[in-house]
Order: sequence, then structure tokens, then C-alpha cells
Amino acid sequence: MAELVPAPFQDLVTRLYCEPAIQGSIFELPRRKWYVPRAGGPDMTVRFHGRLAGNPLGPAAGPHTQMAQNLVLSYLGGARIMELKTVQVDDRLKIGRPCIDMTNVGYNIEWSQELRVEDALREYVAGSMLVHMLRNAPKQIGVADPSYSGPMGEVLYDISLGYDLAGIRSEKVLRFLDGMRDAREVIERLRAEIPVRFAAARDLDYPTRISDSVTLSTFHGCPANEIERICEFLLGERDLDVIVKMNPPMLGRERVEHLLYDVLGYTELTVNPQVYTSGLTFDESLGLCERLSRFAAARGRSFGFKFSNTLEVLNHRSFFTPDNPIQYLSGQPLYVITLTLTDEFRRAVGSDVPISFSAGIDRHNFPDAVACGFVPITVSTDLLRPGGYGRLPGYFDSLADAMRACDARDIDDFILKRCERTDIARKDAKAQRENANDSALCAFAPLREQSVPDAGRRNTSTAAAAARSDPRYRAHQNRRVPKRIDSQLETFDCITCDKCLPVCPNAANFSYPTRPVAFEYRDIIVQPSGAWSFGEPKQFEIGESMQIACYADFCNECGNCDTFCPEYGGPYIKKPSFFGSVESWQRAAPRDGFVLSSDRQEITGRIRSGVCRLSQTSNGAAREFSDGTITIWFEPSKHVPCKVQWADAQSKPHRVDVGLYHTLRILLAGVLDSRRINPVNAGNFLERVSR
Repeated sequence: MAELVPAPFQDLVTRLYCEPAIQGSIFELPRRKWYVPRAGGPDMTVRFHGRLAGNPLGPAAGPHTQMAQNLVLSYLGGARIMELKTVQVDDRLKIGRPCIDMTNVGYNIEWSQELRVEDALREYVAGSMLVHMLRNAPKQIGVADPSYSGPMGEVLYDISLGYDLAGIRSEKVLRFLDGMRDAREVIERLRAEIPVRFAAARDLDYPTRISDSVTLSTFHGCPANEIERICEFLLGERDLDVIVKMNPPMLGRERVEHLLYDVLGYTELTVNPQVYTSGLTFDESLGLCERLSRFAAARGRSFGFKFSNTLEVLNHRSFFTPDNPIQYLSGQPLYVITLTLTDEFRRAVGSDVPISFSAGIDRHNFPDAVACGFVPITVSTDLLRPGGYGRLPGYFDSLADAMRACDARDIDDFILKRCERTDIARKDAKAQRENANDSALCAFAPLREQSVPDAGRRNTSTAAAAARSDPRYRAHQNRRVPKRIDSQLETFDCITCDKCLPVCPNAANFSYPTRPVAFEYRDIIVQPSGAWSFGEPKQFEIGESMQIACYADFCNECGNCDTFCPEYGGPYIKKPSFFGSVESWQRAAPRDGFVLSSDRQEITGRIRSGVCRLSQTSNGAAREFSDGTITIWFEPSKHVPCKVQWADAQSKPHRVDVGLYHTLRILLAGVLDSRRINPVNAGNFLERVSR
């Protein structure tokens, strides 16, 4: 299984400061995709657990909040409440690959952090420091928008934990929680890694309290009494604000499957029958709400609920391997089911219980979710579609348009006026029915002054009803699949649609420059005596000036780039994968890939299970190439052999694939080219450009 490996902090800082000036992007997200609030736009700030955030949107606990660069990309897109990926005591999970299927709706089989717990802490602190640099040195980094340092730039981080009390009380997880409450030790360690060229970043006063709130994931059959004990522990003993994440089956089998099959038409799905009896029930959640709300209030903490987790369905597709019997449904159908459940819950518990929401959110329904008073509103599935983090600014365009349409100056005003407009429309409809002597009238509450929470609850009922009747959530609207063309990916060249870059949540895919070339070469046939000759002529050709590669340390082989690539083969498979260290390259065997030496003078490649190496001689007079059996010294300008040598005595001739030599030399030159900065050359980029 592919392992994620965090990048050296100095490399991330270098890219943060240098990449905008060099290529107009940060971690390959172009400047045109960064969120810039409209001049004179409405106030979108909200409060979460009493603390200010620039807006209610953020990435859900998932693939977009696992590594430091993910948090920066989310922030650049406009997210201001980051729900960090779920941490649990078992940090040695074995997850099938591929693990994310976004062909149309959304399925996955990954459900917890893929980093060690201590690495997760480091990544969350590192990400928060990078975002702090963005907010406090925007001009130096190339961010011209002043909102980053103002109220609409305020960012909050929310811890996600699972899945039982024993694990949460373990020494490993408690160390993590302590580190998130007081990150001074990690901050100082990372501060020392900031390149001296960015002295201003070294001197920043980084917040040491990264988070003191938790969203508790109650997946995998966590019983009601266990959930309550966990919450009491987090609220009472750890002094944390708590949100409990609810599960879709709480709506009940009859309602869930009526919506899924009869209303939405997803008849190909089968809900895992065990989920209806293994988790928290609706009635249990009501008692939990009453008791824990009192418990939290008595201790001066905040308590609420999140709707919802994904829905467990049986694996009915060929995307995931057969040894994964369960897959987790997200996206469009989950939005309808979860919003219906949220409406039922709010009707039962009242308006004052804080609610956050995550299920099938996109730019079209985001204003409706904001009008419901949900904080935060988190998204994952939509960010895995083409555009990635760059889809987020569209959410704010939609919200700003909706707020202007009802002349709302801020979020509270928007919630009230949305409700008011709905009441007016309902009263008009009722009057029309009465004039027509329609006896089948619905009893709508009269238009009146009301509280924001009450308006949000009423808007939830309106939004849930609208979702159930909206064709865009139904199966027939969501069966399209990404189209392929009759073309296979190779090491070099593709149609350069660049879809693979933004759909990777970890920014593993990157671009590097090359020079288009077309030339003839010949393999070298070496006899046991050492005599050698040329083989038949072959053609080497590169037609594009920009190529795609994968930084393997950031790639968990989720498969999402392959889903949206128009060509066959998969970018993470066919495009050259570069590892950040010899250790990670060795651990990944037998996966093909490349690694550079620490001085960047040598490249080693594992290609079709064989290992080859290219290095520059100390005097620069020749390039030394070895395929493990033969070493050849090439004259570097004309690429003709100067010397050929066996590694060991042989009894049979050996053919050296000279195409591998050309592949290595072009890859080495391309990823080190200082016209672009990338994960491979960031480590010595400052040194190279200063020469």
C-alpha cells in the first residue's frame, strides 16, 4: 500500500513564497482560482463555538485535510473552518487501492488518517503555520487581497476523532490532543526549518492553540452509551467543545430506502443491513442531545451535532477490489437523505442546538445550507471533481448572489430574510388556494418576527422539501461517466488537459518543463569480452513543452486522477513518480519510480522492476549510466558512449536500453529546471536560483 510522507517544512515554505512569482500558483493551484471576496460584498463571517471564522465553509474530515499543503489549498480556495481528517489510535490501517470512486455520485473505502498520529499532529501544525504566513505576509507571497488579514480571513481548525473511548483515552491520542491545544514544541521545531531567506516568517507569532474543539465520528457501530461517555470525557476532562457526527441510518430503514429507491431512483444500491441495528438510533440521539447539552452548558463548553457521515452500501461496482464488501456513499443522494434527517432532528430538539452539515454540498445548494444556519458546512465529494480546490470560489459567488437577492447584509440577516421570503410566498399561495375554495390547505406559520435559530430551522424544512423534489439529485441525472479518448498515457506527453493536477487532494501531481525533441538512437549490445556494437535505430520523441509527473510521497494511489483523465493508464501509474528520499523509494518497491540523490546530481529509476541510474561525473566530462549489469559513460553533448564496462563477468551478450538513458537525463533536467518550482526541486531551489 502506498504511504503518505510529509514534505520537509522548508520545502513547503519555499514553495509558498517562491511559486506565486515564478508560475503564478501555490502548490499548483493557479492564482485565478484563489478566493478573492467581491469588493463591497456582504459579510459572510460566522461564529463556531463562539469563535470568529471568515465564512461557514470548509473541507470535511477527509482527503483534503490530511497534509499541510491541503490546508493551504483549502484556505486559498476560501475555506475558513477546516475539519481535520479523523484521527484514531489505530494508525496502521491497510486501505485498499484505489480507494476513491468519483465517477458520478461518490464512493470511497478510506475512513481515517493514513499518517501516524504524531505525523498528523505535525502536518496540522505545519498547515496552520503556512496559513498564518499567508495571512500575515500576503504581499511577500504574492497575495494582494487584504481580506486575508481581516475578519473574512479568520480561520478555525476542528479536530475529528474516532471511534471508541479506549482509543481516545490512549496515551497516543491524548498526546495528540495536548499537542493541538499547545503546539509550542512542534512550532519551534518547524520554525527552525524555515529558510533564513524568509526571516520574516521565522519571526511571526504563530498561534500555539491550534484547536480546542472536536467533531466526534460515531461510525462503525459505536453504541449510544459509548458515545455519551466519550463526549463527557472530552467535555469534562479535556475541556473541549464537542460536535457529535450523526449517521444516515438514524432516519430509519423505511425512510432511508424510500428516499434512496422510490424518490431518487438509486435502485442499484443496497444499504448494508447491519447499519440499521449497530449504531445510534434517532430516539437515542434525542436523549443524548438533552443530557449532553446540559452537561456542556454546566461546564461552559459548546455541544452540537453534525449531519452526517457517509452511508454504508454494498460494493456493487468493479472499481474497488472484491475484498472490500462495503463502500461509503456520498454526494448527491446523501444530500437529500441527510437534509431530511436533519430536518426531522431539528423539529424534535428545537432551534437552539448547534448543527453543522456535510453531505453532497456544492455551489448550487451551498446558499440553502447557509440559510439553514449550519456552521460549519463542509465538503469533500465536490472537491474531488475537476477543478478541485478551485471549485470553492464559486460557492461564495453563489452565496453572495443569494444574499444580494434578498438584500442581506450578513449571514444572520440572510437566514431571516430567506425565511421571511418563504413565508411571504407561502402566504400568497395560501391566499390563492383560499380564493379558489381549496380545502386542502397546509398550515404555515404566520409571518412574524423570529429568532435566527428559529428561522434557520424553518429554512431547513423548506430546503429538505425542495431537495426531495429536485431532479438534479436523482439517479437518472447522475449516471454520466467521464469520457475517454482512444489514447494511452506514456512517460512523456499527453493531451495536457491538466485535469489530474487539481483533482489530487494532496497536490501530488505537478508539471515540469521539457524541450520538444525528436532524434534517432540505438541500443548498445555488449559482448562478454567487453566489445560492443549498436542495435537497430529507434526513435525518441517529445512533442510537448510541459510534462506531468507525480510526487509519490504525496500520492496514496487513491485513483481519483485516473477517474478524470481522458486517456487510459492512470497518471499516478504511467506518469513518472518521484520519491522524496531513498527510504520511501525503497519502501514502495516494486512500484516504478525515481529518486534523486541529496545533491541532485544523480537520478535512480525503478522501471519495469529493473533499476537504472544516471549520474554526472565529478569533472562534468561524461554522464555515467548503469542498468545494473552494464555501466556506460556517455559524452554529454552528443550522447555517444565513451566507455563500456561490465559490473560482473558474463557469459552472454547484454543489450542496454539507451532509451532509459535518455529518459533519465530528460527527467533529471526537467524536474530540476528552475523555471518552475515543484516538490522535487524545492529542497535546493534557492541554492540553484542564486547561482
